[in-house]
Amino acid sequence: MQNMMVGFGMLLAVGCGGADLPEGWEDAEAIEGLTQSECMASAYDETVKETLAATPERGAVHLDYGAAHFRCEQAVEGFVRIAGGKVDVLVQPADMDPSAVAGCDCRYDIGMKIEGLSKGTVGVDLYRRWDNMNEPNDPVKIGSAEVEIP
Repeated sequence: MQNMMVGFGMLLAVGCGGADLPEGWEDAEAIEGLTQSECMASAYDETVKETLAATPERGAVHLDYGAAHFRCEQAVEGFVRIAGGKVDVLVQPADMDPSAVAGCDCRYDIGMKIEGLSKGTVGVDLYRRWDNMNEPNDPVKIGSAEVEIP
């Protein structure tokens, strides 16, 4: 997993110029420093739900995306759109067109910090999208939060 995180960090540093983003997300910026835990649990336990927790910081918001549902051993990346007091975040696989996939799904905890926010109330929407082996593959809204940026 450590090697996967190093490679993932390098991918984020490149930006999202070549990223496979859904319609409406073409101008989104790559989120640097996103963290992804090891696989924590099977994604087939229906009592476990994906969650969003948003914690305001000076000029930023820290997001914790809990129990994120992706394939086993699948690195993810994040993208953000910021406009008019609104922050939209999309988390999706780093490889949207895998040549082979694991035969299982996992739950991951994902953390990220969105910087460059103005003081005041900010609405945050979190979306998840799976790889292109799923059809249709539109972003799914995971949750929303409202925070007061100091």
